[in-house]
Amino acid sequence: MGNREIDVELLLERIEVMRRELLDKGFRDGLTAPSTLEYSELLDEYIKVYQKLKKDT
Repeated sequence: MGNREIDVELLLERIEVMRRELLDKGFRDGLTAPSTLEYSELLDEYIKVYQKLKKDT
């Protein structure tokens, strides 16, 4: 397994962790809380990077 595949797998694992954290944050702080929205936007960026990496392979 090459470095690129490892990086993609690590990124995917991070995204899955962030999804769970976002759900927790949404339940705790509310879905429209600034902290929840900010975290959601950060997760969106990670997902975009993942999609680009998968498209390029």
